[in-house]
Amino acid sequence: MNRFKAAYLAIVVSMFLVVFKVFVGTATNSISIISDALHSSMDVIASTITLVAMKLAKKPEDKCHNYGHGKYEDLAAVIQSVLILIISVTIISQATLRIVNGNLITETFPGIIVMLVSITLHSMTVFIMLKYAKKENSVALKANALHLLADVITSIGVIVGLVVIQFTGLRIIDPIVAIIVALIIIKTGYDIGKESIEQLLDKSLSSEEMSIIKEILEEHSPPVLDYHYLRTRRIGQTRQVDVHLIFPNDYSLTDAHDVSSSIEKDIHQRITSVRITIHLEPENHYHPYRVEVE
Repeated sequence: MNRFKAAYLAIVVSMFLVVFKVFVGTATNSISIISDALHSSMDVIASTITLVAMKLAKKPEDKCHNYGHGKYEDLAAVIQSVLILIISVTIISQATLRIVNGNLITETFPGIIVMLVSITLHSMTVFIMLKYAKKENSVALKANALHLLADVITSIGVIVGLVVIQFTGLRIIDPIVAIIVALIIIKTGYDIGKESIEQLLDKSLSSEEMSIIKEILEEHSPPVLDYHYLRTRRIGQTRQVDVHLIFPNDYSLTDAHDVSSSIEKDIHQRITSVRITIHLEPENHYHPYRVEVE
């Protein structure tokens, strides 16, 4: 299996759960189950968007996109966060109306069953998606997996509510649980959107990756006298690293190129999917200050 098959799996599982939850939620008049079904319907849309984005991101560089199309994955993750916000507001609105109108749940046992099925299927799907998101550095697939993980958490919340209703008879707990579920979903959407927007705005690589890069640069000193204008960012699955290296005035261009190639090789060995651009400068052209974008 690869990340594309993992995305297809998420779509199939979510479609099945939408039908299952709508049927049981309607039969039992449970707003918490129906709200979870609405969330699952968004999962179908989100997973489809993820799949399309991954296919677009895989397109090679072209005349108009010199760095490739990797940011389609970040864009897909942002769209997912917006969808999450929309469905959360809808859930809160519907749950509030149920409380006001007194239109509450009638049966709990079928809902407990459907939530257990949902948790089981989504947990397996999330595990598979996170595995391949990490393996293939897919931002969109990771966002989609976290979206489904929110489903697991909210389904657990719905079960807890249904069990409490089963033993206490307090049917108003159902819409209250739905509102709590929506608030949890909003937090998940915020986290997904924040990370994705940062990637779209070319946030630098993680502090761990930056430390690795700096460590490798310092390991090649001498002959590298210093470095400056170190810049990094992520473009989909690819990490971009740019840096200016300072060499002695009498150091040959051939030798400087060999050192640069060695630095590139060392970075490639410790950081996956990285593209490196190195600018060579002689010592007498170097201004005595360091400019780093981190």
